[in-house]
Amino acid sequence: MHLGNLTSQFFANVYLNELDQFVKYKLKAKHYVRYVDDWVILHRSKEKLEEYKESIGRFLKEELDLQLHPDKSRIFPLYSGTGFLGLKIFSYHKTIQKKNLMRFAGKFKSFCFQFDEKLIDYDKIYDFLEGWLAYVKQADTYKIRKKVIGFVENKFNLEISTKEINRYLKKNVNQKL
Repeated sequence: MHLGNLTSQFFANVYLNELDQFVKYKLKAKHYVRYVDDWVILHRSKEKLEEYKESIGRFLKEELDLQLHPDKSRIFPLYSGTGFLGLKIFSYHKTIQKKNLMRFAGKFKSFCFQFDEKLIDYDKIYDFLEGWLAYVKQADTYKIRKKVIGFVENKFNLEISTKEINRYLKKNVNQKL
């Protein structure tokens, strides 16, 4: 099963529910977040985090027949930020990791080229941008979103997506009822 497959994500969430219960109710970690197989625990005490790591490693091995990744399981001060789900998370703000911005720029440039060559329609670009903007909205990205939206409005000023048409029609039909 491919890692990106929705079924594998579902089963990872079901299987790792035991980890969630262990971390929340046995270890009583207050600042624990997990998305599929990525997770992070925040705590002021390095010693407490080392305790958590040891306990979790033991739990995963004994109960779930899993191992912590030796390179990805690290303890470090939060002032340097931590990468999680493509974001760089600091104590009081979140940014998008540079590699994700570069990946977006490359894919968007490719979509623009394909659109100009009439290989794809605007719906594909709209869907891509809608998903990406929803994702980056989770971080401090106001300026970059404004810049991307400005570029899109300028480049695709005469285009409208099927989703936009459907939203418009639904809104107007509902207003008349």
